[in-house]
Amino acid sequence: MSKTPHDTPVVIDMTAVIAAVAIVVHVLNYNLTAQVEHKTRVFTRLLGRHAVYYYAVYLILSALARDYFIDVAMAHDGASLVLFPPHIAQYLGMAMFGFGIVLNAWTLKALGIKGMYNGDSFGFLMDEPVTGGPYQYFQDPQYVGTAVACLGYAVRAQSLVGYLLAAWMWIVFQVSVKFIEGPHLARLYANHKPKTDKKSQ
Repeated sequence: MSKTPHDTPVVIDMTAVIAAVAIVVHVLNYNLTAQVEHKTRVFTRLLGRHAVYYYAVYLILSALARDYFIDVAMAHDGASLVLFPPHIAQYLGMAMFGFGIVLNAWTLKALGIKGMYNGDSFGFLMDEPVTGGPYQYFQDPQYVGTAVACLGYAVRAQSLVGYLLAAWMWIVFQVSVKFIEGPHLARLYANHKPKTDKKSQ
């Protein structure tokens, strides 16, 4: 008995699924740990007054783990969606990746380690919003930089899974900002009085 096209099993690329889950886990990781620290000060009690710096290293390692799974998924799916000649894909992808990394570095310079890595949840509240540097052009430059870098890698690999993961990453970032990070920061700063106000009284 011959098989019809409808009998062909659907093959799910588990490396892509794992990468998509890793993106969500990383975002949940830094959101939940920030809220736990704010409510309990558990990291500060365990690690001391420099806890935020150890925490920053932890988040960087978490991001690198996410990127590893994304890289594996794209390598497994390379050349599945060829949109550019190989040399164009190579240069364009690396340019986008480089732009994303530079934008993230610029954001770090504007915010500092405490501002970049949830320092406000550790009690290091800013007196005013940062409006200089990349914030002149983007509302959430660190997320723009990370998503563009991911997209650049997808272009370089010419990977359909890569394009989908870059889009998924952007969606997860936006959901996080709107429903988790935004409300959390609003609560943190609701009763915060800038030091400049105290001096003027």
